[in-house]
Amino acid sequence: MADFAPISLLFPDAPSPHHNKNSNLYNDLNLTRLVRSLSLHPQYESYVAGILLNFTTDIEVILYRQAILNDLLNNPDLAQQLHVLLEEIIVLEGYLTSPQWKENVLRQVAWRLSELQRYVDTVAMLYEVLVKAGDAIQSEGFKKLRSHLETTMNGETFQHLKQELPELLPKIRDIRSITIGINLDLDMRPLSATLLNTHNDPFIHETMISRLLGLGKEGIESSSRLHDARHVSGLKEYQIELNDRNSPFMPQLFRDLSELMDDTSRPVVRALKKYTQVNSQVLVALKMDIAFYLGVVKAIETVRSAGLAMSQPDIMPMSTRKMSIKDMYNINLFFQQLNKVKDKTEIVGNDVEFGDDGRIFILTGPNQGGKTTYTTAIGLVQLLGQAGLHVPATQAEISPVDAIYTHFATEERPNLEAGRLGEEARRLNTIFEQATRHSLVLLNESLASTSATESLFLARDVVRAFRLLGARAIFATHLHDLAEDCDVMNAETEGDSKIISVVSQVQVIDEGQQIKRTYTITPAPPNSKSYALELAARFGISFEQLKKTIQRD
Repeated sequence: MADFAPISLLFPDAPSPHHNKNSNLYNDLNLTRLVRSLSLHPQYESYVAGILLNFTTDIEVILYRQAILNDLLNNPDLAQQLHVLLEEIIVLEGYLTSPQWKENVLRQVAWRLSELQRYVDTVAMLYEVLVKAGDAIQSEGFKKLRSHLETTMNGETFQHLKQELPELLPKIRDIRSITIGINLDLDMRPLSATLLNTHNDPFIHETMISRLLGLGKEGIESSSRLHDARHVSGLKEYQIELNDRNSPFMPQLFRDLSELMDDTSRPVVRALKKYTQVNSQVLVALKMDIAFYLGVVKAIETVRSAGLAMSQPDIMPMSTRKMSIKDMYNINLFFQQLNKVKDKTEIVGNDVEFGDDGRIFILTGPNQGGKTTYTTAIGLVQLLGQAGLHVPATQAEISPVDAIYTHFATEERPNLEAGRLGEEARRLNTIFEQATRHSLVLLNESLASTSATESLFLARDVVRAFRLLGARAIFATHLHDLAEDCDVMNAETEGDSKIISVVSQVQVIDEGQQIKRTYTITPAPPNSKSYALELAARFGISFEQLKKTIQRD
């Protein structure tokens, strides 16, 4: 076997991503916050976003990821060791991205030797970590990786490389110092430099000024700038340091060094030709997968440490078109408030039941009653669960969807020729062109840009069309009459996606002058009260408040 075979911790076989077609999903669900919270470092955010958005409908892939995540959550030592290993892989990756100095064979040889040594060490370290975990590893992914590592390490190529590196490395690395001849002009400025010899020990010698002044021995280090070391009897002693390894002096010096080391470098080059197929990239490719899982583990532990649940969902067949969740909450709301000291919004759990008893929810309730938070929470749960991750709930059953579509109200934009309503209609039409009975559609205050009468008429047709299609949908709206028409719409439209009313509940206080939002959302008939009195009072425009304003004098 020539090299370590590629292994994915995201897919048991060949990747089969399913790209979500809705371009508004990222912004409507505020995935920026979720992606940032799941990422171990900002450099991994685009990778995490890709996993969430290019979700798979393959249940085997989802279960494969769940098992790997469980191994890490159940074995903190394994996760911690992978953190250390991730840093080693990052160092190894540096050998693939840094300059290779194609003009200098010796530097290429030294670089390649270091890469191969790092590769051998990293493979051995990763294998040791997985072997140490023993029977605690239950996932197919980690078991497969451990098996491939074992096969690689026992392979002829790896064994030869492991044996030869200790012999090849000293031939290059034992060069610890060089003697350089520097030509000066009449003003004692350096004109050129020539390499004279190499040494196996660091160069220790007295500087000329030290000998003249009897100051003892000083080690000379290469430099591209003059460094003022000390003042003695009015004289300055300067030490030359070449800290910049990419300075203009270096290419010429290494060309000379390469010629000087020709007899040494050629045998090493010939030896390395046997390992041209050894590619560290296949090991480096694991970096993103490992970082992804470690970021997710960190996020889950953060949530759990705050006393909230994160649970592994049971994945149901796609044909069931089901979502059953206990105590669901919006994970973005949690991360938003994580570092807040004041003004925290209460995080309330809600049960969700998409199934034969209701697949299309008409969600009504007061302003700031949690309708948008609830709607986006369902989208986030679906994304997380379908990515093979834990979800913010105490219990969950989820069947995959082929796409998630969002239709959130947008601000009026002057450049829209058809106006806001026309733009909303265009977006809705696009959804119906692409959505299937296995899709999830989230609508938030859609069709609110026209009169209540027209909005109701348009909304009824849209909801009836979702029933005909058979999709799962949530329509968060202020159209209470729409929710009251659920039974009528079910009766007059064919389909097995039942339309039901769900309501954001409140507690009425002071004869309707005030209400307390509970953020609890349950199936119920719509509340015909608009809570206008409470709304007017909250914004300071109730009759009594305005009366006081008028009579202030």
